[in-house]
Amino acid sequence: MSRLINISDSLYSRLKAMKGRESFTVVIEKLVEKKSNTESVLACAGKGKVDEKEMIKIKEGWKKWTEKYV
Repeated sequence: MSRLINISDSLYSRLKAMKGRESFTVVIEKLVEKKSNTESVLACAGKGKVDEKEMIKIKEGWKKWTEKYV
């Protein structure tokens, strides 16, 4: 079943650039299913056993690393 949705021209352009030969449905599904960075880090760092303070340290370290190497 299909649905009609309205999106801005700028968002349409971004989705169109991402889709290549895929359908818009596939592109949107991938975007919706993406985990946040926090969820990904927690999954790698012990299945959610990292507390908020530890998460802040990880984010700060990541920021410093990206500033230096990216």
